[in-house]
Amino acid sequence: MRAGDRLFAPDGSPATSAWTTVRGGVDPGGASPEAGRAKPRVGVVLSPRGAAGVRDILIAAGRDIVVVPVLRREVSAQWPGLATVAGRLFGEVVEVDAADPVVPGPLAGIVTFGDAELELAAAIGSRLGVRHRDAGPADKYVQRSTLARHGVSRIGALPLAGPDDLDSVRGEWGLPFVVKPRRGAGGADVTVARTERQLQEIKESWPRQGVRFAEQFIPDAAHRAGAWHADYVSVEVQSMSGRHDVITVFGKFPVHTRSGAAAQVVTTGDILPDALDEQTRRQVTDLVLRAHEVLGIGDGVTHTEVKLGADGPEIIEINCRIGGHLNRLLRRRSGFDLVRQALLCVAGLPLQPLPDAEGERAVAGLFIPFASTAGTVASQVSPVDLRAAGAVAVDEVARPGASRSESDGIACNVVLDGADPSALRHSAAVFLERVRELFAADGVGVEDWTEAMVAKLRGEPSEAQA
Repeated sequence: MRAGDRLFAPDGSPATSAWTTVRGGVDPGGASPEAGRAKPRVGVVLSPRGAAGVRDILIAAGRDIVVVPVLRREVSAQWPGLATVAGRLFGEVVEVDAADPVVPGPLAGIVTFGDAELELAAAIGSRLGVRHRDAGPADKYVQRSTLARHGVSRIGALPLAGPDDLDSVRGEWGLPFVVKPRRGAGGADVTVARTERQLQEIKESWPRQGVRFAEQFIPDAAHRAGAWHADYVSVEVQSMSGRHDVITVFGKFPVHTRSGAAAQVVTTGDILPDALDEQTRRQVTDLVLRAHEVLGIGDGVTHTEVKLGADGPEIIEINCRIGGHLNRLLRRRSGFDLVRQALLCVAGLPLQPLPDAEGERAVAGLFIPFASTAGTVASQVSPVDLRAAGAVAVDEVARPGASRSESDGIACNVVLDGADPSALRHSAAVFLERVRELFAADGVGVEDWTEAMVAKLRGEPSEAQA
């Protein structure tokens, strides 16, 4: 900045150097801003498996936010391509040591879209004294214990020091119960002990790293005839200065539980609009907002999963960042950008108006699971094949010859669209039937989730459902 230049915040007051004056040229958002306009600098701690990629962040930053990409040194060393791409899009990448996180230059705020980086982002924000979100509520055991203590949850939780503690949990609660990481996302390493055999499998597959805990199983509600949505939803909430507002509610495709892998739970996709009646939706959103108040969730956007259980809605968990893969659906249906809202929260800029939930248009993101993560991908399927089958967008396809675990056991990750929920249901059935043919060499659609899902969508019973 040249001598004599003065920076101003959006309210017209003199700004600190956490704001940058742009004087022509192309900004990191890819647009040419008005000369002399001050823009807040927002640190983003990047993660290779975060809920938002660098392209999502670039688009969300737009013309009015300068993104300062931050990477812990270990991540930069393991994923050099991430640092390269971030550098090309945003400029120099700041590498930090997690034990002594120093970010040069002032920031207006800092955020992350990866669960593994929540503590680092909070540490940097606290050290700089800028807008950030406390990472404490992200601990799933702390969440469950706090919610139960305040009467917001009926589900108990117990810490686990190791696999031997599982026997005492079984003695106190019986079966089934859930074992999950205190930190995690996307259902990774979440297992359900329904039988003694599954309990033994969980013991034998106990991870060397990470801390787990046990929680009681939320009782299932009675099956609704003809239902094809899952028995859980997610609620996206924005928080600013102690106020919490629901952005939207997503319906879900039924989860897949992999046998032979300690009953590992796998998520399979999201749907807009949700299929809830008004009374149930109100119960769900009231519960989620109360949980945010009790936990003291700070500024930003959260992703909360809620099960529609036998005793009413029950929170599964709250993730202190946006939900993965959801932004593409909300942007497609209403134009609302979850990533941008999260950036605006820490930038100190006015938030986007909440999205309009009206309209019949229906969209879905679908992750089709392999029955097992063992072995290599035998099918040769391209994005062109999936578009021809009915996908309007293709985010990922399992690579022929690669290990199935390379894509987290997912055959493909696509977006479907429909004029209304009924049309979406039909197009999803047609698409899955075609996918059964495309991935036949990998056994997709043979007594697995895909076969059961086609039957649900068609309103027919199946052996796989039984």
